[in-house]
Amino acid sequence: MIKTNCNLVPDTVNPSPDYYCTWQTQLYATSDGKPEGQRRCIGENALFSEEKPYGWACFHPEARKDLLLIMDDSWDVPLDGNSNCYGSLRLDPEKFPDATAHEFPLKHLSDRIRQYGWKGLGGWVCAQESPLFPASSVESYWTERMQTAQHAGFAYWKVDWGTKATDSQFRKLLTELAKQHAPDLIVEHAMVPEIIPESDCFRTYDVPAIGSIPMTMEKLSALADMSPAAENRTGLVNCEDEVYMAAAGGYTMGVMRHPYVGNLPDGKADMSFPAIHRNIKSKMFEVVRAVRWHRIAPAFDAGYGITNVSEQQLTDTWHFENYNEEIEHWWLSMPLKERIENNILTLTAPAAIARNTQLSNITADSDGLIPYTVCSHNPNGTYSIVTAGRTLGRSYYIPKCDITVNIGNATTIGVFGEYQSLTLHFDGSAPIKVCMQDLADDCSYDITQDISTQNHQITIPGELISKIGTSAQPEGDTSEPGVLVHFSIT
Repeated sequence: MIKTNCNLVPDTVNPSPDYYCTWQTQLYATSDGKPEGQRRCIGENALFSEEKPYGWACFHPEARKDLLLIMDDSWDVPLDGNSNCYGSLRLDPEKFPDATAHEFPLKHLSDRIRQYGWKGLGGWVCAQESPLFPASSVESYWTERMQTAQHAGFAYWKVDWGTKATDSQFRKLLTELAKQHAPDLIVEHAMVPEIIPESDCFRTYDVPAIGSIPMTMEKLSALADMSPAAENRTGLVNCEDEVYMAAAGGYTMGVMRHPYVGNLPDGKADMSFPAIHRNIKSKMFEVVRAVRWHRIAPAFDAGYGITNVSEQQLTDTWHFENYNEEIEHWWLSMPLKERIENNILTLTAPAAIARNTQLSNITADSDGLIPYTVCSHNPNGTYSIVTAGRTLGRSYYIPKCDITVNIGNATTIGVFGEYQSLTLHFDGSAPIKVCMQDLADDCSYDITQDISTQNHQITIPGELISKIGTSAQPEGDTSEPGVLVHFSIT
């Protein structure tokens, strides 16, 4: 491979509504994982203090310009946890003393977040009205808050639980009101999949780190048959912290990982991002690569093209060594508990999802295993693929396989994860030059002489993807590879 002076990643801002969300950082800061503590700790001190476990506005320095910062559950609720404040969308003076000292508190806070380099500020929204602020109608209540958001440059509403959480008409009303009164506001929904065509964005909803990959694959496959978005709606799907799935699949991401590696402040193991599995907090540069790929290939409408879901199902397992220890069981919902037998949790999901393209062709590794895969052909002509790891017993790894995909006429390809080899079958003439770049880097490599070309396909060694695809991350970061491959045809 030969280093070039060419940077294939544009110095632009990611147009997809990707964000970093503070919820799991709120858990980290409290050390106990109890919602009451998490809800109290969100505020100016948490965002702007320079001392650990705070300073969240300083997170994700390499990805910040491509991400919104979303204040999660209870940013609009006072320290005493007064439940009547849910849905108020007003900054509490105790939590935000500096912002509330100004004439337009939310605008002051939004401006301050942008000064830190973030793309914008948003917040969690309880799906109900606060009785402390009576209005003549539901429409007038939310219209007032949307007008405030528009004036403040408050960019995103993460509409979550509440008394109207599963009311599709209420959720539809919010998107319609935003269209009229806050055209720059993105309204994200959840829980009610039929609202996707009427949404700006729909979130697949909470999954634990240990089972995140198969559970997210299961959720995404369930959303595969979506009609095109309604007029002036994008109908995007957010797959939360599975950032490489978001990048490769044309989904948006809600990043929850944060840079405070290791145990909680009180010394206990971090139950949210346990080091015993993927150790997600050591994979921060995956976020950098994912959002930079979205500069090139933005997230696209859930109803665009045809989504193919593999009939093959993969089964992952997690063996509980000590089920009674909190880190081993705290994340288990009742449906998950029903899948446990002899201290082994079993999770099953489709092996592959392909959006607007064909499913990949995979040869199993020497152990007979294959990874999960997600691929997509973006409406702008680019192509992307990810291999996602397996959880077996108490281990996590990506089976390295020979994989073949049909990229059509794409000349720019995003490749994430690990491979034995990756064969790209394409239409048209053979490329005269092939370059590869770590998406976290600012220069590319000419790999033309390091790959094999035959008829209408090229084969890239997996070792080359791994070598270049992790070259820009700092020591100690265990992020999986993420590269951009570009063909020069003439």
